[in-house]
Amino acid sequence: MKDILVFSAFYKPHLGGVEKYVENFYKRLSNHKVTVVTSKYDKSLKKKEKDENLNIVRVDSIQILKDKYYIPTLKGFKEVKKLIRDSKESNTEIHTHTRFYLNNFLATLLARKYKVNHYHFEHGSSFVQDGSSIVRLFACIFDQTLGKYILAKSDLVFPISEGVRKFLNKNYKNIKFGPTLYNSYDFKGREYKNSAKPTNPKLLFVGRLVKSKGVYELVEAAKILKEDGFSFTLTFIGDGSEKDSLTKYIEDNNLNKHIILKGKLPYTETQSEFPKYDIFINPSYTEGLPTTVLEALFNNLLIIATDVGGTNEIIPKKLLMNREKLSPHNLAEHIKDTFNRWEELKLKYKDIYKEDKKKFSWEENIKKYLDS
Repeated sequence: MKDILVFSAFYKPHLGGVEKYVENFYKRLSNHKVTVVTSKYDKSLKKKEKDENLNIVRVDSIQILKDKYYIPTLKGFKEVKKLIRDSKESNTEIHTHTRFYLNNFLATLLARKYKVNHYHFEHGSSFVQDGSSIVRLFACIFDQTLGKYILAKSDLVFPISEGVRKFLNKNYKNIKFGPTLYNSYDFKGREYKNSAKPTNPKLLFVGRLVKSKGVYELVEAAKILKEDGFSFTLTFIGDGSEKDSLTKYIEDNNLNKHIILKGKLPYTETQSEFPKYDIFINPSYTEGLPTTVLEALFNNLLIIATDVGGTNEIIPKKLLMNREKLSPHNLAEHIKDTFNRWEELKLKYKDIYKEDKKKFSWEENIKKYLDS
């Protein structure tokens, strides 16, 4: 039995791909004592609590970027230091998730100081693309200094997709890699189902409403589809910095009958939404391994997505859109083409579903971690 200190910038109730990975991965390590160390980003959150077999510890933090970036206060740093210092006598591992966060740099630094085994899980397959030019400059400096330190000083780095591994190999040196530990899916009760072609397809986007997710290309594509007389509805589930601008665009272009912004929903409610739709769209400019694409696939939706990060490890490259050619017009044409090829694609997806069910099994990927 190991003690594992897991450093994740956010955890529930905050929603995101890294948070779900952390929850799903460590809840399956039932024979280990796992403590998730995360930001106390909301004063109403408890300092300590249990989430099934996981111990959650929230360290005192201060907001740097609204709802995006928190760093430990001096008090928070002392809390992190004590947790790692007190763990050095036991059979403890430090796990950090994603190189972008200061708390993960501090955990790496302290793991080395107290000689505690440290493993890093990398989720990012690109440099930061969101935010203002100042934010991107700061992120670039962090990535090339503290982020580089995290990757170089970890005992092992586990990419969460081969796309992440390729990005790290290209941009960083002196990394000791472990196996790829895929973001995965709980297949309990899931089977492939071939559904009849709908009369009017229901399109779905799930994710943050930010520019790097291609949300503007998508609403502009919807405008083109409307003008072309293509019958559809498009639903957005998620929240983000572009919500107000998107709302205005929808109103200015009389798209209210075609586009629905549902806002952020709880995870379980989001999962119950997937089966109500026909085609899932993820026109993103950057991904690690997109959780929502996995969720859409195993809810039997057809997928329209850009070939970024590890997306082509879920859906074959030939069925994806070239990110460099992403535009509202091309996206609109891809939506129409996918709908027109419904029967043909559904047959292809039967094989994709079968292959991915093995690759993206939590049990298979946790076994790779335990054997490493």
